[in-house]
Amino acid sequence: MCIRDRYQRRVHGETNIKYFMKVLLLAFLALSFVAVSADNWAVLVAGSDGFWNYRHQADICHAYHILLNNGYKPENIIVFSANDVANSHENPFPGQLFNKPTGEGEIGVDVNAGCVIDYEGYDVFPRNFLAVLRGEAETVEGGTEKVLGSTHEDRVFIYFADHGAQGLISFPTYYLFADDLIKTFQYMHENKMYSELVFYLEACESGSMFQKLPKDWKIYATSAASPYESSWAYYCTPDDKVNGKNIGSCLGDHYSISWMEDTERGDLTETLNDQYEIVKKRVTKSQVLEWGELGLNVQPIGNYHANGFQPTTINRLKAQFLRKMVSFETARGIDSRDVKLHYLNNRHQIYNNLESSQALRAEINERLGADHKFAQLSKYFNFPAEDLLTQTSPEDFNCLKESVTVYEQTCGKFSDYSLKYVQFLVNVCEKRRDLPKEEILAGIATVCARMN
Repeated sequence: MCIRDRYQRRVHGETNIKYFMKVLLLAFLALSFVAVSADNWAVLVAGSDGFWNYRHQADICHAYHILLNNGYKPENIIVFSANDVANSHENPFPGQLFNKPTGEGEIGVDVNAGCVIDYEGYDVFPRNFLAVLRGEAETVEGGTEKVLGSTHEDRVFIYFADHGAQGLISFPTYYLFADDLIKTFQYMHENKMYSELVFYLEACESGSMFQKLPKDWKIYATSAASPYESSWAYYCTPDDKVNGKNIGSCLGDHYSISWMEDTERGDLTETLNDQYEIVKKRVTKSQVLEWGELGLNVQPIGNYHANGFQPTTINRLKAQFLRKMVSFETARGIDSRDVKLHYLNNRHQIYNNLESSQALRAEINERLGADHKFAQLSKYFNFPAEDLLTQTSPEDFNCLKESVTVYEQTCGKFSDYSLKYVQFLVNVCEKRRDLPKEEILAGIATVCARMN
């Protein structure tokens, strides 16, 4: 072979190699572009109002800062909060919220500072929440009109803290029922609005929201409680002190502070399952459960609690929230159904005046009244007293929704305490199938009319 032929072959070979390398480079850049274009989105909801529910709004703002500190784009975090607690006249630190206690001389971390709320006051209601999840800016009412803009490449994290009951979770003015939440998930799944979705739910009987969640929609959820029990508030009086001052309300919820304080330890390579097991171990008063596509729980929490997380690194958050962390063994928990009573009793102990006495008496009477009303409803529908709160899951949501509506129209609005009796309405709808729905609704109205 002549020198010229060898030279041409070498040049031709180098050209092929260069061409091949260019193709690889372009492919790498294309893949990099896809990876970068994927984003994380979050929806955070405090579904309650009133100073006795301080903890829910503190929980949500705390979560907001965790996501922001971990690289979330502010425009990708959507926050619902009645926002009536920080500036309440009862707040000893006006304009501030704290999600954990501190010792004397420690200022604490104000989670309200910089917490951007998109939907507040009367804009916090179920239809707006569902419209946000569906990405329907044209149907939201009020607020910033910010909605999910996620695609099939993006991960979505949802965190909700409030009260709940069998088959529903509360908003300040009405309720979101489990069937409507599942229908919205179905819409999101069918319209490819996420690659994977994780939902953390803090509420009494929160597990009842996920009992019909399919296992193949790429959705993983954990609940603070089983479908049949209360969740628990935490850092309650006398453990509610910040810099030597009692806040006068529970600062957090046991399940919520457990997952957030765990995330703040900084190891974002910890898996969802690891965090689930840690939270489950810490929360001893209710049964933390997981739902949906459990295979997703092998993923690192950084995939959802951070944006742009690289699993090859261990990200360390600022440890400001972890200073002198109060022991879970020594702090006190309160059944969420009893938090308002606990709050009013503490106020009366402090003020001991006519106003505090009347407020406490009104709460006690409301609770006794609810017990009596449902005892009478139980008799009317021939339910033995021991079967009043039998553990039954809702199937007929039309009956349940209308029963809740008729009860509130004729007997009065459910309270944080009396929401536990939604279980009885579920039992009537499911166990008295011999009765037409119209007779059930008429029976509720009849009993309530007798007692008003």
